[in-house]
Amino acid sequence: MRMVKALVLMTGVASLALAAIFWLSGKSTAGQDGAPKAGENQPAARQTLEKFVAAFNANDAKALGATLAPAMEYIDESSQKVEGGKAVADMLAGFFKANPGVKLQINPDGIRVVAPTVALEDAESVITITDKGKQTARRVSFVYAQTEGDWKIASIREFPETESVPEAGSRLKELAWLEGAWLDESGDAVVETTFTMSKDGSHMVREFTVRNSGQETLKGTQRISVDPQTGVIRSWTFDSLGGHGDSIWTKNGDGWLIRGKGVTGQGKEASATYLLKPLGKDRIEFQAVHRVVGDQVEPDTTTILARKVSLPKR
Repeated sequence: MRMVKALVLMTGVASLALAAIFWLSGKSTAGQDGAPKAGENQPAARQTLEKFVAAFNANDAKALGATLAPAMEYIDESSQKVEGGKAVADMLAGFFKANPGVKLQINPDGIRVVAPTVALEDAESVITITDKGKQTARRVSFVYAQTEGDWKIASIREFPETESVPEAGSRLKELAWLEGAWLDESGDAVVETTFTMSKDGSHMVREFTVRNSGQETLKGTQRISVDPQTGVIRSWTFDSLGGHGDSIWTKNGDGWLIRGKGVTGQGKEASATYLLKPLGKDRIEFQAVHRVVGDQVEPDTTTILARKVSLPKR
């Protein structure tokens, strides 16, 4: 996404509405020379994890197996090992059959690229079996390996189950640093966003307004809360042009990974992934990747947001 002003002039307010459905709009800060940036393998490896989770939640062992390296290994919390991608996929096929509808949520800590073709990541894994009223949470580590241009999961190791899944209020406290007003100015366009935590800590509300050349062109509201069925942080957004969307928030190191889908005011289906990272207490780095509107793929972008400072009253 280019500057907000350029978006309004080139593609209309509907495209700007799409960005607001999930998060914010802003200008790109990508390198001018097009040179690869450090950690550029992270999104590629992350796509593999996203495909793994999507296949798990669809209870599709065949699709899940496609994300695993042929010689991968799975080690459970008791140090029992299963070797081979096919063997692990077969094991999970049996698990899906015994627990239809089982869901998985992965809260990753952030990918560490240790070699050009190897990356590591620790995460929290939450498995929910709604029919049996059971939910478990444990730490898990992944090893990603690149083979013939594709990233695969080469190792999954689970650690003992934690005693309980954090309650909604506890989970949302991790987003408390967002409270307040944020501003992104790009030429004649201004995007203002305010986050407010409810008094009981059960949810957070984001209100946003977009102004171009001083004129309001878009506004909307987003509600962020914990899904009581899965323990996952989710958000639901509605804007003044009729656009709407929902997103899933996943912890990603000291920031967040937000996967969203929705519909623009023009009726086009859209999806995107956002990487949100605090840069101190008053700035946020916001990356938008894997953005698709209708049948068009949009370029990745990076935006810096600044906390709006309120002047003292006289």
